[in-house]
Amino acid sequence: MSDLNLLRYYTRLVPLGVGSEIKTALVDVSEVLFTSVRHARNLLNQMHELEWLTWAPKVGRNQRSTLVLNLELIELKKQLATERIVSGKYEKALAILDDDKKEFGRLLQSTSGVSMHEGQLHLQLTYKRSFERLVPHQLQRSSERYLLRQLYCCLVTSDRDGLVEPQLAHHWEYDPEHYQWTFYLRPGLTFHDGSPIDAAAIVKLYKKLLTLPEYQTELSHLSDVSSEQPLKILFTLSEPDKGFAGLISGVRYSIQPVSQVGGTSDYAVIGSGPFEVVEHSSEKLRLQAFERYYACRALTDRVTIWRLNEVKKDLSLIETNQLASNNEKECNHYVAYSVSDESSEADDNTEQGIKYSRIEDGCMFALFNQNTSTLLGEQQRRYLSSVLSAQNVYKRMREQKSLFGCEVAGNLLPMWQTMLRPFRVESTLPASLSIAVYDYAALMSCVYSIQSILQELGVKVEVNTYSYRELSERSANGSLTEELIITNINLDDNRHASAFDSLFNNPILHNSIGTMASQWLTESLTTLRSSTELCDYLNDLEPIASTLISEFYLTPLFHHRQTLRFHGVLKDVELTNWGWPDIRNVWSAS
Repeated sequence: MSDLNLLRYYTRLVPLGVGSEIKTALVDVSEVLFTSVRHARNLLNQMHELEWLTWAPKVGRNQRSTLVLNLELIELKKQLATERIVSGKYEKALAILDDDKKEFGRLLQSTSGVSMHEGQLHLQLTYKRSFERLVPHQLQRSSERYLLRQLYCCLVTSDRDGLVEPQLAHHWEYDPEHYQWTFYLRPGLTFHDGSPIDAAAIVKLYKKLLTLPEYQTELSHLSDVSSEQPLKILFTLSEPDKGFAGLISGVRYSIQPVSQVGGTSDYAVIGSGPFEVVEHSSEKLRLQAFERYYACRALTDRVTIWRLNEVKKDLSLIETNQLASNNEKECNHYVAYSVSDESSEADDNTEQGIKYSRIEDGCMFALFNQNTSTLLGEQQRRYLSSVLSAQNVYKRMREQKSLFGCEVAGNLLPMWQTMLRPFRVESTLPASLSIAVYDYAALMSCVYSIQSILQELGVKVEVNTYSYRELSERSANGSLTEELIITNINLDDNRHASAFDSLFNNPILHNSIGTMASQWLTESLTTLRSSTELCDYLNDLEPIASTLISEFYLTPLFHHRQTLRFHGVLKDVELTNWGWPDIRNVWSAS
């Protein structure tokens, strides 16, 4: 008999009492179970073998046997539901729990990790919020960009050192005299739906991207894209660009069907990468390995990521301090819990402490908005840069008990030289200032500390919180009028090209620093890409970013310290740029 049928019979026994000896006769038990004496004996023996109860029958007429129920009903239901979750039978698990989603969420988190079911490896994770539609051409946050890398491929990829490597294209070349890049596709490529990936499909995709406002800045020098044969794509530029291959290695240039680029809100997307979407809803995202992926197939067969609101410190098997979207002061993390600097440092030397830790390639910073009626002068910006230094904000966050895993930033990227802080020359500040920020927990912690510091100086502070997309849209159309903007940049795995793009195609930055500074920045970056190899981007970008700081257009605050803990459930896991585990290479020996 299945354990679910046994559960129904056990439920009828629970009113007799759990944990204490019950003297009873088999015939009495059969009446409680509403079954025959013979069947009751079989049921008791089965439940005894499963250790749900202890049944000690006495031989002889009028002899009363001993029955002890070992499990409260809720504990038994949790045990059975956990077994279903591990095997991927989520609907049955929820049914066992009588649709108790809170308890279901706790069990999801306690079972996060790897399981084998029918010979397939299943990775289960939880996350604080739902994911948006996973398409490359829309503005996406870090976690969505991470998932795009699992669902899509580009023509080429570029590593952390700026070296271009093959993906869908196996060979490429640059003609510096005619400003032309040529890419040669692998044969037999297909999208997840089986449709072919050939030169014609890619030409159509790029021509569609050229019509989108979000791409017109960085593709302004792309004159034409064409195909002379099914496996050859030719990009013709109007000006030199030695790093163009790095540009199109970005997540935004992932290869997708051109029919998918549009206004639809359909979550059932078609990709070209190692995983395909099986299900995407507000509650969960399910992926499965794509068997026709051009390269080595993912070791993981299935991935399920659940949206989970409640997180408890003692439940997670896999933990990371990747921050989620939140309007609260506290930091919330996927597959994890709120963690301060002190607690994370204390765990470093424990057996189940940090396995991987890295400082993100990115920065949280404060922008002094030049697109506002209350224009802050250079002396005021200089004064605010000293008042709102990363050290001061860090100290205030500690006092407010809102610290998160972070490192004080001296420049926009941790590998760049620390900029000297200005001497504190006091200046008169406006009676009131407004701050714009998007709903990211770490940024909110910074904002509340900055608000507290300014209020002590007699400045009335108004905080306006937007969504990530809304903040960018308001910047692009010039309607972001707050004097201070607290935002961040996070590089992707193609970090050289991503660093360039974070300065070249950043509406929040360009519309905040003013027209003249924006024009200077664009010209400087255009000159850089015309004469600089991709692998040298980071070196040549440093003085440009440092100028933005020294001219007090912005002040760096923090680099996020990303950590990944797991409690013996994963093998050789790496932490990606986005703070997520590298799911395609997850494996288990069990």
